[in-house]
Amino acid sequence: MALFQGGSTIAVDDKGRVIIPMRLRASLGERFTMTRGFDGCVFVFTSERWAELAQRFEQGATFDRRKIKLQRFLFSAAMEVTTDNQGRVAIPQDLREWAKIEPNSEVVIMGCANRVEIWAKNHFDKLMDEALSNSTELMEYASEIGI
Repeated sequence: MALFQGGSTIAVDDKGRVIIPMRLRASLGERFTMTRGFDGCVFVFTSERWAELAQRFEQGATFDRRKIKLQRFLFSAAMEVTTDNQGRVAIPQDLREWAKIEPNSEVVIMGCANRVEIWAKNHFDKLMDEALSNSTELMEYASEIGI
């Protein structure tokens, strides 16, 4: 399984395309899936990881209300995409709207262990400022999970 890490600030062109950094693109493969992410980002999964997530939804009760809501959240916006020969990918319009990514703006594309996240830079900067001001909470959670 791929381990995604590191981040880059990338320009969005007027067509909503971004260049996926090579260190991330190499592990994503030729085709990968984009969908809504939590807190207003775009999640990017390898095809293999996306299939694993889909399989997890096959387990347990079919009509569990929380499961249904999560399926709707993730799968209704999911789209398989591929990069062009310049390493660019067009972020689907509905996902750009979800993440408030504007044409001719900047995004942060970052590895998050088992996925890649794409954030509108201004939103990501605010999120990181909040996280840094709450570092005690992060340290407590790290301790809870044995890190």
